[in-house]
Amino acid sequence: MKRFIFMAIGFTLVFLLQACNAGDGQGLDTNGQPIDLNSTEPPSTEPEPEPEPEPEDDAVQANLASIHEKVLVPRCTQCHAGANAPLGLAMDDLDTTRTNLINVDSATNPTFKRVLPGDAENSFLYLKISGAPIAGNQMPLGEAPLDATTQETIKQWINNGAPIDRTDVVAVVKSVSQSGKNLSVDLVFSQMMDESTLTTDGIHLSDNNAGEITPDLIVIKWKNANELNLAFEGDITGYPSLQLRLNENARSSIFARNGTWLDGDRNGVEGGEFVYEISK
Repeated sequence: MKRFIFMAIGFTLVFLLQACNAGDGQGLDTNGQPIDLNSTEPPSTEPEPEPEPEPEDDAVQANLASIHEKVLVPRCTQCHAGANAPLGLAMDDLDTTRTNLINVDSATNPTFKRVLPGDAENSFLYLKISGAPIAGNQMPLGEAPLDATTQETIKQWINNGAPIDRTDVVAVVKSVSQSGKNLSVDLVFSQMMDESTLTTDGIHLSDNNAGEITPDLIVIKWKNANELNLAFEGDITGYPSLQLRLNENARSSIFARNGTWLDGDRNGVEGGEFVYEISK
């Protein structure tokens, strides 16, 4: 009988010790998940990435939807609204604002675009709100200027390619250079891109007269997830008018890491071909 009692006590102690060890993290990976003892892969030591923080509701964000709601409507639409808006620049709603601003010649100085995606310093809107002498009277007219933070956010929005909202994926060409018979093009995207969705099959050069041009070699070099260099090697400098085309849906679709397609034609809808005229 005593032997039986001692054996029962021994089993109880072993059980209690095992139960204590169950909460000490043994058998779990760094994310608190059970380790598969049958797996040949070593357990991951990398923690899950932190999710991106949501923007503060009251802060102006570098996209047109936020700028329209928090800046243009309260500060500009007292004048710039309706059929009689000065210089035809009505900003009643988001779609009207997009149509009247982005890639539209300035009525005051047609050598500038009102908003030239990727180039705030040559965008008349930014020159007006920042008080650049070449743009004349600073806007809003007769009122206190926009604060420095808001001006910088609008500048950032334009330089990022003038996306419509915080998930919109747009691209701008930042520079084009030639070296001998080779061509180099730098692009910037408004979102972090899924680099694997852009392949050489989806990159096309064409000439208005000669049609599609096939370089000897196309090299894709991502500087980071937002910046890309395309190098074209071969005798492609003798054509008078070159077009760079990406995201032609029949042959390619380029995605951001957030799962959104590139809005190539800038109509506010995912998809559409990106076309850039390369000046000679």
